[in-house]
Amino acid sequence: MKIFPFSEPILLPLSATIASTIATYLQSIAPKLNINSLQQNWARDVIELQPDLYWHGQFQRSIRQIPTLQYQYVSTIAHQLAAKSALTPLEICQNLDISIPTPIVVEKSVQIELNCWYNEASYIYFQLAPKSIEIWLNYIHDLPIERLGETGTSAGTGSLDLAIYAHARCCSRLKLAAAEKLVRVTADWLLDGAPVKNRLRPASNYIFEHPAEHQLIQTLMAVLEVIYSDNWQLKCSQVETFNGHRRSPNWTKLTIDLAQSWLEFDRRCQILGEIKHQNPQLAIARCGLTAISRRYLQVLLEDYLSVGAVVEL
Repeated sequence: MKIFPFSEPILLPLSATIASTIATYLQSIAPKLNINSLQQNWARDVIELQPDLYWHGQFQRSIRQIPTLQYQYVSTIAHQLAAKSALTPLEICQNLDISIPTPIVVEKSVQIELNCWYNEASYIYFQLAPKSIEIWLNYIHDLPIERLGETGTSAGTGSLDLAIYAHARCCSRLKLAAAEKLVRVTADWLLDGAPVKNRLRPASNYIFEHPAEHQLIQTLMAVLEVIYSDNWQLKCSQVETFNGHRRSPNWTKLTIDLAQSWLEFDRRCQILGEIKHQNPQLAIARCGLTAISRRYLQVLLEDYLSVGAVVEL
């Protein structure tokens, strides 16, 4: 079953994909939850709201990313729904648990696989399967980014020296990998040639196993979550948010977090040298992570903090 057709890429942010999936299946089980009779017009409104209104009005605060290495999200939607019906949050979970299947079809041939469970406190957990991470990484490698609204307030170049250094270091790594013919790199530092998804996972085995790799991917998820959630709110600025105003993200902290995660990855995960010969597939995949990290460091520095992202120091 298809989820709501967002105008932005449906995989971003991931929390919106999960939230809208819940909304779709809630539509089919609304009579089962007796919402129609318990709250006048509420179920109809849930079904008929446009995606932007729906995102702001009902599920914006329902889903949040959990800072673990397991790519998990948690939802409090059962508590929100329980306030609108005579059912308890746990009873809502029991119904949703039956009604939300996996995998979730987000495009004609693309699926996001989720493990779904809930605990006694009625929090619903979602964990992305390795295949979903592969799809997501491939998706964001060269995804067009539309910057909306005014740029963020720069904290000054001094506080961002680490991020500027990390960006230049990414470029250096990619240049060296290209010189050693491990990968081909385009003029804008993306991997060229075979699709990135074919480089990120060999056969049927998930290739990223090192904690530093997992931490970098988790940080990239947080970065994309903020970028696309912020752009979504700007596009829907005519819609009043819950508090009547937007809270601007801390772009400086987000940029430094990404820089630190990539530098730790670079320190602990070899790209060239022995790994190039022992496990070239892993070396290429790590180049892919480096290209993605570089890209979003540049976006954060230049588009959100008005700081130049130099390619060498």
